Amino acid sequence: MTQSEIDFFDALAPSWDANEIRSTPERIESILSKIPLTTGMSILDLGTGTGVLIPYLSSIVGEKGKVVGIDLSEGMLSRAIEKYGRLGNVEFLKLDFEEEQIPGMYDVAFLYSVYPHLHDPAETIRWIFKMNIRPGGFIVIAFPSDEKFINDIHHERKSESDHLPPAEKLAEIMRFYGFKSEVAAATEDEYIVILRP
Repeated sequence: MTQSEIDFFDALAPSWDANEIRSTPERIESILSKIPLTTGMSILDLGTGTGVLIPYLSSIVGEKGKVVGIDLSEGMLSRAIEKYGRLGNVEFLKLDFEEEQIPGMYDVAFLYSVYPHLHDPAETIRWIFKMNIRPGGFIVIAFPSDEKFINDIHHERKSESDHLPPAEKLAEIMRFYGFKSEVAAATEDEYIVILRP
């Protein structure tokens, strides 16, 4: 992540939650219900932001599980810690997961509303699988909307690679890069692609 991107997210952090109208409790619960998550799992929330998924994931994995939220924006991370730092099965780390090694092994990694911000998605995903995902684990790319909504937000980006393709197209791209991929949802309100090595 570049310094200008970090500055951008730091500046938005105080108002982020008030403006995040798509990640309603009902929508998040619906998205998570379509993903094979169980008690006792360890989960990475990459690009956790202000921690929108954290309380839900914490509840699902229970006290025997673990959730680690990772972000490079100090502003976003401080909001997440302020809200959810007291949860006993949650930990937060400030690091650039595209450039730095994440400590530990996990069952699942989430890229929730993060994919368009990755500089080299296939390589980042390959690296996370290699270094951080246990055998049988998977990575989830998810959004609380369809790709049209996301691309309208990111319309100022010039490169086509910065845009989010339809879920089936993304699954096809990921298969080209050697991942097993399935579309768990592709509606106006839910976009879920599950990747396995």
